[in-house]
Amino acid sequence: MQPTAERHLLDIDGHLVCADVHLRDDPRPPVVFLHGVMASVAVARELVDDPEAESWIAVSLPGHHPGRFPPGMPQAAIDEALFADLVEAALERLVGGRSVIAVGWSTGGFAALALAIRHPRRVAAVATLAGFASGRFTGLIGWIQWFALHRLGRPVLRTGLWLTGRVPLLHDAATRLLAGTVAAGLAVPGPVIARMRGDFARHEPEAIYSMLAVLHGIDITDRLGAVAVPVWVAGGGRDPIIPVAETRRLAASIPGAELRLYDAGGHLFFCEWPGFRADFARWLAGARRRVAADR
Repeated sequence: MQPTAERHLLDIDGHLVCADVHLRDDPRPPVVFLHGVMASVAVARELVDDPEAESWIAVSLPGHHPGRFPPGMPQAAIDEALFADLVEAALERLVGGRSVIAVGWSTGGFAALALAIRHPRRVAAVATLAGFASGRFTGLIGWIQWFALHRLGRPVLRTGLWLTGRVPLLHDAATRLLAGTVAAGLAVPGPVIARMRGDFARHEPEAIYSMLAVLHGIDITDRLGAVAVPVWVAGGGRDPIIPVAETRRLAASIPGAELRLYDAGGHLFFCEWPGFRADFARWLAGARRRVAADR
């Protein structure tokens, strides 16, 4: 059964930000999930066994359907502050000053850390899943990023994104390539990939390649020392997009961060690895206990 969530489309300084909100009568900080580039808020429900029993808010990345950039926004306006400030403004409208546990996958992991750095009163803990401090991708997404960085490559990229969004077999094969092994990729449940596919076809190509180009030049490593909340850094040992060296570097740069590597996992390890949800539930419960003890 699909969890019931209330969808909000928020106009924030001309940006349209999507937030799926499922809040229970629970005083503990809710989970705020931030998805990866080219993905969507639909991924949030993959984190837990029973999304209906958990309090969570899934917020879209800038420029990602069903959100969008303001018309005519220049690429230069995209920076790490934008990722954090749009989430903060959305949360202010949705939950006021309530603290949250920021959880992000891939680019969402970067955005969760940016939120903790720029808005420390908002964030009680952070979990970054295949996240990064430096947005230089490898593998398939690395090649897409290369096309985004070169003007002559952008027409090719636009065509590729259009085709991938409209040919289900092409989208699904590309998504399964993000796994750590062929077997793991084939094991990712079809409904999970179908949910990703639904929004992928509606992303604006210009927004995608602008974001990929900007991420290539971003590195927040020197600011990670400012993160003063519990942090769980999880990654796949065979991630073809975020090298395991980046995952280790990220954990080493955050004071007190807990590192969990899924040795055979890829970029989709939270779907690939059978024990992930149990591990995440244990970390989340521990983070909430620490938050309660500090009050």
